[in-house]
Amino acid sequence: MHIKITYPTAPKGKLGRKKLLNILRWPFLAAALGSTIANLCVGGPYWFVIVILALYAAWKLVFSIDLVEYNRTSQSIKAIMFICILLTLIDVLLAPGWAVFVVPIVCFSGLIFCAVLFFTDLETQKHNMLPLILLIFFSIIASGICLIFWHDHDFWPFIVLGGVSLFLLVSFVIILGADFRREMQRRFHIK
Repeated sequence: MHIKITYPTAPKGKLGRKKLLNILRWPFLAAALGSTIANLCVGGPYWFVIVILALYAAWKLVFSIDLVEYNRTSQSIKAIMFICILLTLIDVLLAPGWAVFVVPIVCFSGLIFCAVLFFTDLETQKHNMLPLILLIFFSIIASGICLIFWHDHDFWPFIVLGGVSLFLLVSFVIILGADFRREMQRRFHIK
């Protein structure tokens, strides 16, 4: 009996990309391992954590792209989140004291950039609004917490971050209307 294969063969481009990713994975892992060993041998602050996260961010943003949520708004939000986390780690591990001022500026600048990307192609991007809405909610919560608990710093970036976030949330509700409500019901199962 002869069995006939009915599945289509994979295109050569996808197989080549998979082989390339398998080859590129090893230098990334070697750099992560080398930085960890070097930092542990030399001592000092744990900068290898920053190197590993930066390598992971480069891998996720450049080489291993998302299969489902791969659009310009989602990728920009992912880059903004990686940048904010890296800046916070640099502040905590290497040079303390400035991230409380810089991270909100990066975050509200990224929010404005992502909102421009979203609203310039509204019909296509309205199906991809959840990452931007989550970033807006996260920004509102973070700015509220920081304004309540950190009084010893110059806190105008948190005021601007909260204001931009609230403005974007109100803009979403007004411009998208029923689409916004339907997306919230679909994503969070609310009535």
